[in-house]
Amino acid sequence: MRDSNAREGGKVPKTALSWVKEGNKHLKHGEYRAAVICYDEALELDLYNTKIWDNRGVALSKVGRHNDAVESFEIALELEPDNVKAWTNMGVSLGALGRLDEAINCFDRSLDIKPGDDDNWNNKGTALLKSANYKEAVKCFNRALDINSDNAKAWAGKGSTLRFMGDYQGAIECMERFIELATPDLAPQIEEAWAMIFELRMILARKP
Repeated sequence: MRDSNAREGGKVPKTALSWVKEGNKHLKHGEYRAAVICYDEALELDLYNTKIWDNRGVALSKVGRHNDAVESFEIALELEPDNVKAWTNMGVSLGALGRLDEAINCFDRSLDIKPGDDDNWNNKGTALLKSANYKEAVKCFNRALDINSDNAKAWAGKGSTLRFMGDYQGAIECMERFIELATPDLAPQIEEAWAMIFELRMILARKP
């Protein structure tokens, strides 16, 4: 479990809690490999802590170690089967691996526990979109937007889905709404949305 890489200098935390705090700090600052090291050290001292396994999985997924992340989430869920966050995070990692049916099952489990979670309806919609199950994807995005009409990612997901379904005007309207709501950290998606709007307007302009 313990990473063989040399850890950074300074005083070494001696309790599980201090290792977790250090790991959380690294995670917050995007220092994901350092976070994994800290969580592994914490687990040496507190092996049955669901939160540590879950946070470790998140850090692993951030460095592209999705299979290892899934294993970490599975342990978290063995310890706490109704942990919504762990179900969600495992679904995201499974989606990144292209295991879309399993990802959808994870989001379903999380929604069974917390049906009013708009982000998880969006996550499920995204997985269904990648599976080309467009009608069901739209239902999920609509459900997310019924719960939270300001969910920018759900507007983007719905717009992308409507594009594949041939509803170009509807897709444009969704992407415009996404752009209105999007935060600066979504800058790449905003550029993609503008490109899609331009493309779809050109298609509509050519129609008789």
